[in-house]
Amino acid sequence: MTAVVFWTALALLAYTYAGYPLLLRLLARRRHRPPLPAAAPPVSVVIAAYNEAPWIAAKLRSTLDQAYPADRLEVIVVSDGSTDGTDAIVARWPDARVRLIRQEPNAGKVAALNRGAAAARGEVLVFTDANALFTPGALGRLVAPFADPRVGLVTGQGLYRAAGRDAGAVAGGYVRYEAFIKAAEGRLGFIAGVDGAIYALRRRLYRELSASDAHDLVHPVDTVLAGSLCRFEPGACTVEPPSTGGGQEFRRHVRIIAQGFSVFRRALPALVRAGRWAAAWCLLSHRFLRWTAGLPLGAALAANVVLAGDGPLYALTLGIQLAAYALALAGWLAERAGRRLGRLALPYYFCVVSAAGVVGIARALRGAAPARWTPTGAGLSRPSERAA
Repeated sequence: MTAVVFWTALALLAYTYAGYPLLLRLLARRRHRPPLPAAAPPVSVVIAAYNEAPWIAAKLRSTLDQAYPADRLEVIVVSDGSTDGTDAIVARWPDARVRLIRQEPNAGKVAALNRGAAAARGEVLVFTDANALFTPGALGRLVAPFADPRVGLVTGQGLYRAAGRDAGAVAGGYVRYEAFIKAAEGRLGFIAGVDGAIYALRRRLYRELSASDAHDLVHPVDTVLAGSLCRFEPGACTVEPPSTGGGQEFRRHVRIIAQGFSVFRRALPALVRAGRWAAAWCLLSHRFLRWTAGLPLGAALAANVVLAGDGPLYALTLGIQLAAYALALAGWLAERAGRRLGRLALPYYFCVVSAAGVVGIARALRGAAPARWTPTGAGLSRPSERAA
């Protein structure tokens, strides 16, 4: 029985991190045709902001400098009870395309997005973060796939600057891995979670979200349930700072997974009832199995300890696991000592994210309160989790 647990856990992990991406790529070999050139649709860029004074001016410049028809672009900044001068910067911006909406009191990012979407005049809504700066041409590339009337949502990808830093290097590798998966999912017409820093949605598909909704997971699910397609555009990018360390990355993933799992419990049955089998498979494989990977990791280690004396193969696998966790521990100790992690960053951050999955799902199961915004680093503003 112990051997069954060990090999089942190992097989589940192999499928989650390697089998699913490879199988997905095989199933999605057929490339969708690029959209025909079309007139640029009216676009509303919605930015939810809380105490983003260090970033908001650069964000507005990177948005308004896009090579997009000026008469078809508006920028809506919803200030969610900001107290640091964000409102003053936006209010005096010398461009009539920029609008400020004050949300008082502070009600959270989702409430801000609801207000921004309700006020938008564009046919396409672009959602983006205040500290994620558009790269040149990003907006045009993001919107181009909407020339196909079947397309309801397009996601780009958020990149990280300062990639030489430990968190940035790991984040950069993760972005490339996710891009590989999302490109294949996009060919199937569904993406199991878009990049919240840069994605676009037809306004007719937007519905008011509840405070606990993870908008970057709800919107692709709503899109496919409405009979529209999701696409991935790798050339549409934003650039932002990476996390400042393992602690911030852990808290961020706990929040994301807690909110995402609550959406998952509603979305998976809805996709099955609608017969959206490919989308259900993607959601289960890309999100649920990744979030719960900490459980088979723990099961594989525990079972391997019991089986260690049953032959050289089990002794070898146990040695590999213990070495990996020792490297992760060394990474944690290096971070605590203020030293560069170097190659220790990968096992360390892998364990951080895996542990965050278990904590995040536990938080969702006991009921998590809607997220509120708090600054988490110099110039960085992130929604923070608050227990119910």
